[in-house]
This record gives sequence, C-alpha cells and structure tokens, in this order.
Amino acid sequence: MIRNVCIVLQFCALLIGAQQLHCSPQSAQSYHIAMYPSNWHEAVEYCNRLGLRLAIVDNAAKHEAVVQAAQATGLQSSGFFGLWLGASDLARTKTYVWHSTGERLVFGKWKPGEPTGGNEHCLNLYYWPALAFNWTWNDAPCDTNLYAICETDENRCFR
Repeated sequence: MIRNVCIVLQFCALLIGAQQLHCSPQSAQSYHIAMYPSNWHEAVEYCNRLGLRLAIVDNAAKHEAVVQAAQATGLQSSGFFGLWLGASDLARTKTYVWHSTGERLVFGKWKPGEPTGGNEHCLNLYYWPALAFNWTWNDAPCDTNLYAICETDENRCFR
C-alpha cells in the first residue's frame, strides 16, 4: 500500500515538473495591481502574501507591459499615479537592487535628474505630468503611499 502511494506521488511530481518545463515566459508573466496604496515595505508583504513579488522591470518590454497594466486601471486619470517597483538602494545608497533576485539595476527609465537620493531609497513608477513624470522612474521615501504592482515569477508557472 505504501509503495503504491509512493509511486503515485512520484508520478504526480513528474507530471507537475513536465508541465512547468513547457511553460513559456509569456504565459507565466502577469501583473496584479493592489486596490489600495501602501508604503514600499507593505507593498512587498502584500505581493508575497499573494505568492507574487513586486515587479522587476529589467527591460523595455517589461516597462511597457507594466505601463499598460497601470493604464488599464484608469487611476492615472486623476493626474497622479504611482506604483512601487521591486528595487531599492536600502542596503547600499545609490546602488539599486531588485530585491527578489539580488541583481543590480542595469535597465532604467528614470526621469532626467533621478534618482535624487537623500531620504529616497525605494523605486517607483510615476505618472505625474504636472511634474514631468510620464511613466518614468523615481526614487521616493519608502513610507510614501503608492500602489503595489505585483508579478508572477517568470521562472515559475502558475495554473
């Protein structure tokens, strides 16, 4: 009896592994925007509770996908909208790192003159035309209340 249960469990593990191997990043990557604003640390926790992570925007295609997801909410119609992204320079000032991977930022869509530093250590994406932020990046104090944009891990597949 125990032997049969072990065989069934091994077979199920193989099936799950095979399904994950055949997932494409396009089908695995998706975004979720929180329905309420929070500080950066709360945003990290929010995404983690959902089994997700704050978005990593490490190329132009991902930046455009995040902007499209943000625009789909319609929240930018107020003239100000901000999203927390998954990087900060909390560990070493002026060295931004994606927290879930430990990789340094290579790609960036910073507004000219940003990051400014000081007490601003957490990365966000702003739409704030009055201050010339047109879906560009900014460093802000981590206790600022903005929306979290969470993503699935592109290396995992969720069904």
